[in-house]
Amino acid sequence: MSAFTKAQRLTALCKVTTRACGALSPMVLAFYSAITGETAKLKSDASVFTIADGIVQHLLVDHLFTGGKFANVVGEEEGSVINITAAPYKVDDLTVPEDFYGIIETAKQALTELATEIDAEWYKDITVFIDPIDGTREFSTELGEQCSICIGFSDSLGKPVAGVVYRPITQPPTYAAGAASENYTDSVLHAPAELQNPKGLLTSNGGISPFIVALIKELSFDRVPSGGAGNKMLMLLEGKGAAYIQDRGVSRWDTSGAQAVLEANGGVLSKLTTFVNAKELSSYTYLKSADGLNLDFETDAASLTPYNGADKKAVKKGDAPRKGLHAEFAPYSNLCGLLAVNAGGMDRLDVFYDAIQVAKSVSEPAYD
Repeated sequence: MSAFTKAQRLTALCKVTTRACGALSPMVLAFYSAITGETAKLKSDASVFTIADGIVQHLLVDHLFTGGKFANVVGEEEGSVINITAAPYKVDDLTVPEDFYGIIETAKQALTELATEIDAEWYKDITVFIDPIDGTREFSTELGEQCSICIGFSDSLGKPVAGVVYRPITQPPTYAAGAASENYTDSVLHAPAELQNPKGLLTSNGGISPFIVALIKELSFDRVPSGGAGNKMLMLLEGKGAAYIQDRGVSRWDTSGAQAVLEANGGVLSKLTTFVNAKELSSYTYLKSADGLNLDFETDAASLTPYNGADKKAVKKGDAPRKGLHAEFAPYSNLCGLLAVNAGGMDRLDVFYDAIQVAKSVSEPAYD
Protein backbone atom coordinates (compact mmCIF):
# COMPACT_ATOMS: atom_id res chain seq x y z
CA MET A 1 0.00 0.00 0.00
CA SER A 2 1.49 3.34 -1.04
CA ALA A 3 2.17 5.96 1.63
CA PHE A 4 1.29 8.62 -0.97
CA THR A 5 -1.97 9.78 -2.54
CA LYS A 6 -2.38 10.34 -6.28
CA ALA A 7 -2.00 14.08 -5.60
CA GLN A 8 1.54 13.25 -4.50
CA ARG A 9 2.27 10.88 -7.38
CA LEU A 10 5.30 12.80 -8.68
CA THR A 11 6.82 13.00 -5.22
CA ALA A 12 6.36 9.26 -4.87
CA LEU A 13 7.96 8.67 -8.27
CA CYS A 14 10.95 10.88 -7.46
CA LYS A 15 11.51 9.12 -4.15
CA VAL A 16 11.48 5.60 -5.60
CA THR A 17 13.68 6.73 -8.51
CA THR A 18 16.20 8.28 -6.12
CA ARG A 19 16.35 5.03 -4.18
CA ALA A 20 16.84 3.13 -7.43
CA CYS A 21 19.78 5.36 -8.35
CA GLY A 22 21.22 4.66 -4.92
CA ALA A 23 20.88 0.94 -5.55
CA LEU A 24 22.66 1.30 -8.91
CA SER A 25 25.53 3.35 -7.50
CA PRO A 26 27.69 0.49 -6.12
CA MET A 27 27.51 -1.25 -9.50
CA VAL A 28 28.42 1.90 -11.44
CA LEU A 29 31.29 2.59 -9.02
CA ALA A 30 32.54 -0.99 -9.44
CA PHE A 31 32.67 -0.59 -13.22
CA TYR A 32 34.34 2.80 -12.90
CA SER A 33 36.93 1.42 -10.46
CA ALA A 34 37.70 -1.36 -12.93
CA ILE A 35 39.30 1.14 -15.29
CA THR A 36 40.67 3.68 -12.81
CA GLY A 37 41.92 1.50 -9.97
CA GLU A 38 45.40 0.11 -9.54
CA THR A 39 44.11 -3.40 -10.27
CA ALA A 40 42.13 -2.63 -13.41
CA LYS A 41 40.04 -5.59 -14.52
CA LEU A 42 39.02 -4.14 -17.90
CA LYS A 43 41.46 -2.83 -20.47
CA SER A 44 39.27 -0.66 -22.68
CA ASP A 45 37.78 2.48 -21.15
CA ALA A 46 35.27 2.71 -24.00
CA SER A 47 34.22 -0.91 -23.52
CA VAL A 48 33.60 -0.63 -19.79
CA PHE A 49 31.59 2.55 -20.29
CA THR A 50 29.47 0.81 -22.94
CA ILE A 51 28.85 -2.10 -20.58
CA ALA A 52 27.97 0.12 -17.62
CA ASP A 53 25.78 2.43 -19.71
CA GLY A 54 23.88 -0.45 -21.29
CA ILE A 55 23.28 -2.34 -18.05
CA VAL A 56 22.11 0.76 -16.13
CA GLN A 57 19.58 1.58 -18.85
CA HIS A 58 18.44 -2.05 -19.08
CA LEU A 59 17.83 -2.23 -15.33
CA LEU A 60 15.89 1.04 -15.34
CA VAL A 61 13.77 0.20 -18.39
CA ASP A 62 13.21 -3.52 -17.92
CA HIS A 63 13.18 -3.79 -14.14
CA LEU A 64 12.08 -0.42 -12.66
CA PHE A 65 9.92 1.38 -15.24
CA THR A 66 8.46 -1.83 -16.64
CA GLY A 67 4.96 -3.27 -16.88
CA GLY A 68 3.29 -0.68 -19.14
CA LYS A 69 2.87 1.78 -16.29
CA PHE A 70 4.06 4.78 -18.37
CA ALA A 71 3.03 6.29 -21.69
CA ASN A 72 6.54 5.77 -23.06
CA VAL A 73 10.11 5.24 -21.91
CA VAL A 74 12.86 6.82 -24.04
CA GLY A 75 16.48 5.96 -23.35
CA GLU A 76 19.77 7.04 -24.87
CA GLU A 77 20.93 3.47 -25.42
CA GLU A 78 17.85 2.18 -27.26
CA GLY A 79 18.78 -0.61 -29.65
CA SER A 80 21.42 -2.18 -27.42
CA VAL A 81 21.03 -5.92 -26.85
CA ILE A 82 21.54 -6.77 -23.18
CA ASN A 83 21.78 -10.24 -21.66
CA ILE A 84 22.14 -10.33 -17.88
CA THR A 85 19.93 -13.37 -17.45
CA ALA A 86 22.22 -16.27 -18.33
CA ALA A 87 26.00 -16.52 -18.54
CA PRO A 88 27.88 -15.20 -20.35
CA TYR A 89 26.42 -11.77 -19.63
CA LYS A 90 26.74 -9.50 -22.67
CA VAL A 91 26.10 -5.94 -23.80
CA ASP A 92 25.84 -6.15 -27.57
CA ASP A 93 29.04 -8.02 -28.51
CA LEU A 94 30.92 -7.13 -25.30
CA THR A 95 31.26 -9.83 -22.66
CA VAL A 96 30.79 -8.79 -19.03
CA PRO A 97 33.51 -10.21 -16.74
CA GLU A 98 32.17 -12.74 -14.23
CA ASP A 99 33.56 -10.65 -11.37
CA PHE A 100 30.62 -8.27 -11.87
CA TYR A 101 27.80 -10.82 -11.91
CA GLY A 102 27.13 -10.59 -8.19
CA ILE A 103 26.85 -6.82 -8.02
CA ILE A 104 24.67 -6.78 -11.16
CA GLU A 105 22.32 -9.32 -9.60
CA THR A 106 22.11 -7.24 -6.41
CA ALA A 107 21.14 -4.14 -8.40
CA LYS A 108 18.65 -6.11 -10.50
CA GLN A 109 16.91 -7.49 -7.43
CA ALA A 110 16.74 -4.06 -5.79
CA LEU A 111 15.16 -2.40 -8.84
CA THR A 112 12.72 -5.27 -9.35
CA GLU A 113 11.54 -4.83 -5.76
CA LEU A 114 11.32 -1.05 -6.07
CA ALA A 115 9.16 -1.42 -9.19
CA THR A 116 6.39 -2.84 -7.00
CA GLU A 117 6.13 0.57 -5.32
CA ILE A 118 5.24 2.32 -8.62
CA ASP A 119 1.47 2.51 -8.97
CA ALA A 120 0.16 0.72 -12.05
CA GLU A 121 -2.38 3.43 -12.98
CA TRP A 122 -1.03 6.82 -11.87
CA TYR A 123 1.52 7.44 -14.63
CA LYS A 124 -0.22 6.51 -17.89
CA ASP A 125 0.29 10.11 -19.14
CA ILE A 126 3.98 10.28 -18.19
CA THR A 127 6.92 9.83 -20.57
CA VAL A 128 10.25 8.83 -19.03
CA PHE A 129 13.56 10.06 -20.48
CA ILE A 130 16.72 8.27 -19.34
CA ASP A 131 20.40 9.01 -19.73
CA PRO A 132 21.91 6.03 -17.90
CA ILE A 133 25.36 7.60 -17.51
CA ASP A 134 25.68 11.20 -18.65
CA GLY A 135 29.36 12.04 -19.18
CA THR A 136 31.02 9.50 -21.49
CA ARG A 137 34.37 11.26 -21.71
CA GLU A 138 34.47 11.95 -17.98
CA PHE A 139 33.75 8.31 -17.09
CA SER A 140 36.62 7.20 -19.30
CA THR A 141 39.16 9.83 -18.19
CA GLU A 142 39.08 9.55 -14.40
CA LEU A 143 36.57 12.38 -13.96
CA GLY A 144 33.75 10.10 -12.88
CA GLU A 145 32.57 12.48 -10.16
CA GLN A 146 31.20 14.59 -13.04
CA CYS A 147 28.99 11.75 -14.35
CA SER A 148 25.31 11.47 -13.48
CA ILE A 149 22.26 9.30 -13.97
CA CYS A 150 19.58 11.58 -15.45
CA ILE A 151 15.91 10.59 -15.31
CA GLY A 152 13.10 12.94 -16.28
CA PHE A 153 9.33 12.62 -16.29
CA SER A 154 7.18 14.69 -18.66
CA ASP A 155 3.42 15.10 -18.96
CA SER A 156 1.17 14.49 -21.97
CA LEU A 157 2.16 17.88 -23.44
CA GLY A 158 5.87 17.12 -23.18
CA LYS A 159 6.57 19.44 -20.24
CA PRO A 160 9.09 18.16 -17.67
CA VAL A 161 7.20 17.78 -14.40
CA ALA A 162 9.61 15.78 -12.23
CA GLY A 163 13.13 14.48 -12.31
CA VAL A 164 16.19 13.07 -10.59
CA VAL A 165 19.84 13.83 -11.37
CA TYR A 166 22.17 11.56 -9.42
CA ARG A 167 25.98 11.46 -9.27
CA PRO A 168 26.77 7.82 -8.43
CA ILE A 169 30.55 8.11 -8.19
CA THR A 170 31.02 11.01 -5.75
CA GLN A 171 31.67 9.89 -2.20
CA PRO A 172 29.04 10.00 -0.86
CA PRO A 173 26.75 10.09 -3.92
CA THR A 174 25.19 13.52 -4.54
CA TYR A 175 21.85 14.24 -6.16
CA ALA A 176 18.84 16.48 -6.53
CA ALA A 177 15.22 15.58 -7.20
CA GLY A 178 12.16 17.72 -7.66
CA ALA A 179 8.59 18.20 -8.84
CA ALA A 180 7.55 21.87 -8.93
CA SER A 181 3.78 21.28 -9.08
CA GLU A 182 3.93 19.39 -5.76
CA ASN A 183 6.43 21.76 -4.15
CA TYR A 184 8.76 18.81 -3.74
CA THR A 185 12.55 19.06 -3.63
CA ASP A 186 15.17 16.79 -2.16
CA SER A 187 18.94 16.88 -2.45
CA VAL A 188 22.31 15.90 -1.09
CA LEU A 189 24.76 18.33 -2.66
CA HIS A 190 28.35 19.48 -2.26
CA ALA A 191 28.41 23.25 -1.86
CA PRO A 192 31.42 24.44 0.16
CA ALA A 193 31.70 28.21 0.57
CA GLU A 194 35.03 28.40 -1.26
CA LEU A 195 33.43 26.99 -4.45
CA GLN A 196 30.53 29.46 -4.59
CA ASN A 197 30.76 31.49 -7.79
CA PRO A 198 27.88 33.88 -8.57
CA LYS A 199 29.89 35.15 -11.56
CA GLY A 200 30.63 31.76 -13.05
CA LEU A 201 29.43 30.55 -16.46
CA LEU A 202 29.43 26.77 -16.65
CA THR A 203 30.82 25.27 -19.86
CA SER A 204 31.95 21.91 -21.19
CA ASN A 205 35.44 20.64 -20.45
CA GLY A 206 36.24 20.80 -24.17
CA GLY A 207 36.24 23.61 -26.70
CA ILE A 208 33.62 26.34 -26.62
CA SER A 209 32.27 28.40 -29.49
CA PRO A 210 33.35 31.97 -30.30
CA PHE A 211 29.86 33.05 -29.19
CA ILE A 212 30.38 31.66 -25.69
CA VAL A 213 33.87 33.16 -25.53
CA ALA A 214 32.39 36.57 -26.39
CA LEU A 215 29.57 36.09 -23.88
CA ILE A 216 31.94 35.31 -21.01
CA LYS A 217 33.95 38.42 -21.87
CA GLU A 218 30.88 40.66 -22.06
CA LEU A 219 29.54 39.40 -18.73
CA SER A 220 32.98 39.65 -17.08
CA PHE A 221 32.31 36.15 -15.79
CA ASP A 222 34.67 33.30 -15.01
CA ARG A 223 34.58 30.23 -17.20
CA VAL A 224 33.82 27.18 -15.04
CA PRO A 225 34.49 24.06 -17.15
CA SER A 226 32.99 20.73 -16.20
CA GLY A 227 31.58 17.62 -17.83
CA GLY A 228 28.07 16.29 -18.21
CA ALA A 229 24.89 18.34 -18.64
CA GLY A 230 23.29 16.77 -15.58
CA ASN A 231 26.35 17.49 -13.48
CA LYS A 232 26.33 21.14 -14.56
CA MET A 233 22.70 21.47 -13.46
CA LEU A 234 23.68 20.15 -10.05
CA MET A 235 26.56 22.61 -10.00
CA LEU A 236 24.06 25.42 -10.58
CA LEU A 237 22.11 24.23 -7.54
CA GLU A 238 25.37 24.07 -5.58
CA GLY A 239 26.11 27.71 -6.46
CA LYS A 240 29.27 26.85 -8.40
CA GLY A 241 28.04 29.00 -11.27
CA ALA A 242 25.15 31.34 -12.01
CA ALA A 243 24.29 30.08 -15.49
CA TYR A 244 24.90 27.38 -18.04
CA ILE A 245 24.48 28.75 -21.56
CA GLN A 246 25.21 26.40 -24.43
CA ASP A 247 24.90 26.89 -28.19
CA ARG A 248 26.07 23.37 -28.93
CA GLY A 249 23.92 20.32 -28.82
CA VAL A 250 23.00 17.98 -26.04
CA SER A 251 19.94 15.70 -26.10
CA ARG A 252 16.52 15.41 -24.47
CA TRP A 253 17.67 12.69 -22.07
CA ASP A 254 20.44 15.06 -20.87
CA THR A 255 18.03 17.87 -19.99
CA SER A 256 14.63 16.36 -19.16
CA GLY A 257 15.31 15.47 -15.54
CA ALA A 258 17.71 18.37 -15.10
CA GLN A 259 15.11 20.89 -16.24
CA ALA A 260 12.48 19.53 -13.88
CA VAL A 261 14.89 19.56 -10.94
CA LEU A 262 16.20 23.05 -11.71
CA GLU A 263 12.70 24.50 -12.07
CA ALA A 264 11.50 22.82 -8.86
CA ASN A 265 14.33 24.71 -7.16
CA GLY A 266 13.33 28.10 -8.60
CA GLY A 267 15.53 28.17 -11.70
CA VAL A 268 14.80 27.69 -15.38
CA LEU A 269 16.03 25.78 -18.43
CA SER A 270 14.97 27.17 -21.81
CA LYS A 271 15.78 26.89 -25.47
CA LEU A 272 18.46 29.45 -26.26
CA THR A 273 16.93 30.37 -29.64
CA THR A 274 13.74 31.84 -28.22
CA PHE A 275 15.61 33.75 -25.54
CA VAL A 276 18.12 35.15 -28.02
CA ASN A 277 15.52 36.13 -30.61
CA ALA A 278 12.53 37.20 -28.52
CA LYS A 279 13.60 37.20 -24.85
CA GLU A 280 11.17 34.34 -24.31
CA LEU A 281 11.69 31.30 -22.12
CA SER A 282 10.42 28.12 -23.78
CA SER A 283 10.85 24.45 -23.04
CA TYR A 284 11.92 21.65 -25.31
CA THR A 285 9.21 19.03 -25.96
CA TYR A 286 9.87 15.83 -24.08
CA LEU A 287 7.73 13.24 -25.86
CA LYS A 288 8.47 10.11 -27.85
CA SER A 289 8.75 10.99 -31.54
CA ALA A 290 6.14 8.94 -33.39
CA ASP A 291 7.61 9.55 -36.86
CA GLY A 292 11.30 9.88 -36.05
CA LEU A 293 11.30 13.65 -36.55
CA ASN A 294 12.60 16.18 -34.05
CA LEU A 295 9.67 17.88 -32.28
CA ASP A 296 11.62 21.13 -31.76
CA PHE A 297 13.15 21.63 -35.20
CA GLU A 298 13.46 25.29 -36.26
CA THR A 299 14.14 26.04 -39.91
CA ASP A 300 17.65 27.38 -40.58
CA ALA A 301 18.60 27.32 -36.90
CA ALA A 302 20.84 24.29 -36.32
CA SER A 303 23.86 23.18 -38.29
CA LEU A 304 24.10 19.48 -39.08
CA THR A 305 26.91 17.63 -37.28
CA PRO A 306 27.91 14.00 -36.65
CA TYR A 307 26.41 14.40 -33.18
CA ASN A 308 22.93 15.72 -34.02
CA GLY A 309 22.39 13.98 -37.35
CA ALA A 310 19.94 11.13 -37.82
CA ASP A 311 22.56 9.42 -39.99
CA LYS A 312 25.83 9.70 -38.10
CA LYS A 313 27.79 8.91 -41.25
CA ALA A 314 26.18 11.64 -43.37
CA VAL A 315 28.39 14.34 -41.88
CA LYS A 316 32.05 13.87 -41.07
CA LYS A 317 33.95 15.77 -38.41
CA GLY A 318 35.67 18.68 -40.13
CA ASP A 319 33.06 19.09 -42.88
CA ALA A 320 31.96 22.65 -43.56
CA PRO A 321 28.88 23.47 -41.47
CA ARG A 322 25.53 23.59 -43.22
CA LYS A 323 21.94 24.01 -42.10
CA GLY A 324 20.10 20.71 -42.11
CA LEU A 325 16.65 19.67 -43.26
CA HIS A 326 14.14 18.47 -40.70
CA ALA A 327 14.50 14.77 -41.56
CA GLU A 328 18.31 14.96 -41.34
CA PHE A 329 18.33 15.60 -37.59
CA ALA A 330 18.13 13.01 -34.82
CA PRO A 331 14.73 13.05 -33.10
CA TYR A 332 16.02 13.78 -29.60
CA SER A 333 18.86 16.23 -30.28
CA ASN A 334 18.43 19.63 -28.63
CA LEU A 335 18.87 21.75 -31.74
CA CYS A 336 18.13 25.14 -30.20
CA GLY A 337 20.84 25.48 -27.58
CA LEU A 338 20.01 26.04 -23.94
CA LEU A 339 19.91 28.69 -21.24
CA ALA A 340 19.90 27.40 -17.66
CA VAL A 341 20.06 29.57 -14.55
CA ASN A 342 19.60 28.84 -10.88
CA ALA A 343 17.18 30.68 -8.61
CA GLY A 344 19.82 33.29 -7.83
CA GLY A 345 20.24 34.04 -11.52
CA MET A 346 16.57 34.61 -12.29
CA ASP A 347 16.75 38.30 -11.45
CA ARG A 348 19.67 38.66 -13.88
CA LEU A 349 17.88 37.45 -17.00
CA ASP A 350 17.93 41.00 -18.41
CA VAL A 351 21.69 41.12 -17.88
CA PHE A 352 22.12 37.78 -19.63
CA TYR A 353 19.91 38.87 -22.51
CA ASP A 354 21.81 42.12 -23.07
CA ALA A 355 25.18 40.35 -22.93
CA ILE A 356 23.94 37.69 -25.36
CA GLN A 357 22.99 40.38 -27.87
CA VAL A 358 26.50 41.83 -27.70
CA ALA A 359 28.08 38.37 -28.01
CA LYS A 360 25.80 37.61 -30.95
CA SER A 361 27.08 40.71 -32.75
CA VAL A 362 30.60 39.30 -32.38
CA SER A 363 29.73 35.74 -33.43
CA GLU A 364 26.36 34.11 -34.03
CA PRO A 365 25.44 31.15 -31.77
CA ALA A 366 26.66 27.96 -33.44
CA TYR A 367 23.67 25.69 -32.73
CA ASP A 368 25.76 22.71 -33.77
